[in-house]
Amino acid sequence: MTEGPLPRILLRVALPITITNLAQASFDIVNAVWVGRLGEAAIAAITASGPLFFVLISLGSGLSTAGAVLIAQNAGAKRFDRLDHVAAQTLLMVGLMALAFTLAGAATVGPLLRLIGVEPAIHDLAADYLAIRYVGMVPMFGFMALQAMLQAVGEVRFAMRVQIGSVIANALLDPLLIFGIGPFPEMGVPGAALATVIAQIGALLVLLHHLLSGRSSLHLRGHHFRPDPAHIRLALSLGLPASIEQAIRTFSSLLLMALAASFGTLGLAAYGVGSRPLHFWFTPMIGLSIATAAVVGQNIGAGLTARAEEAARLSAWLGFAGMTLVGLAHLPFVPTMMTALAPGEPDVIASASTFAYIYFPFLGVLTVPQALLGAFRGAGSPSHSMLISIVMQWMFQMPAAYLIAFGTDWGILGIWWSYPIANAAAALLCLYWFRHGSWRHRLTTVSTEK
Repeated sequence: MTEGPLPRILLRVALPITITNLAQASFDIVNAVWVGRLGEAAIAAITASGPLFFVLISLGSGLSTAGAVLIAQNAGAKRFDRLDHVAAQTLLMVGLMALAFTLAGAATVGPLLRLIGVEPAIHDLAADYLAIRYVGMVPMFGFMALQAMLQAVGEVRFAMRVQIGSVIANALLDPLLIFGIGPFPEMGVPGAALATVIAQIGALLVLLHHLLSGRSSLHLRGHHFRPDPAHIRLALSLGLPASIEQAIRTFSSLLLMALAASFGTLGLAAYGVGSRPLHFWFTPMIGLSIATAAVVGQNIGAGLTARAEEAARLSAWLGFAGMTLVGLAHLPFVPTMMTALAPGEPDVIASASTFAYIYFPFLGVLTVPQALLGAFRGAGSPSHSMLISIVMQWMFQMPAAYLIAFGTDWGILGIWWSYPIANAAAALLCLYWFRHGSWRHRLTTVSTEK
């Protein structure tokens, strides 16, 4: 990543990561398609459970980000003896954290669902779905961490193939467990959760075998798992801002969902269905962000600051142009997509379609801050990325959603319009910090392997 034409390198790294993340987003899309055949209550239950689950994912994602940044910068600096140590320490911390989150999630699922105003009719469905998903947090977090580190070291295609395989497994298991086909029990909504957990366990086992086989640039050995306090402190200093950033984004989604739920079950279902394509396409934006962080991180580690800056600029332009075209191309097909996600629910389809018509033309604008925030993280400046995300969510999106939805006669349209408003502001803020900030001068160090 430190030599050769940057456009080719960025695309070579970003494309497999984007496909990987699209495949990851397909878990929820596939689940939504099958569960959508169970009616409005089932759709609303999945919608209500999503943000609660992703709050914990967001809180824990920082350690995976820290591991990827340290891997990338050490690889760029050619400190290859540190890579295995970083990988093992990251996996150790992520596993312990995921176990704690499993217990915390199971203990708080009921009160949290009541707190966000979930109606009694869908409370039990959402709780059952979450209970099973929480059981799968350890394999899911372990897979996410290993995948991020493999991407940072350049093994993007292997991670992509494993993710695609897990999505196929999930798609095959979903109808069997939801509807009880053949010898499988009819589980309904919880069956979708179980299918996802089984697929994620399989994906983690494949990645672990890859790292233990000696065919990877990263290797897991027993002595690397001895806790290293210096490394743990460094990883936390990088991971905590990244976790806060992701948690803030997820908490904001939770509050936006609560605002939508204040318009009744129809509003909640429309938010869930309408946001599915946005979440799907937000995933390749994150893929571009991860690729940018890897390329910038390796070049910062190698001392190639100007090349790192050019990579960030190019990534933002590629993301803006590519995702703008994607958004515009989707506009003629919006009703068809929403009908597939909520068959037989004309009111949900109509409201969700309005949401999609609002955000699709602005997909390119949404991509610019994600590309630049990835550059800031790759340079070892996650606190800058965190602060920009806080401003975007709490100074722009949440006030805009509330004021327009409840201060005018637009109603739920205020929530829909808050997305392009907030992301346009975030893009301008990121561009300012990219040009004038100190992010490019950061260099992360890592503790010596013992």
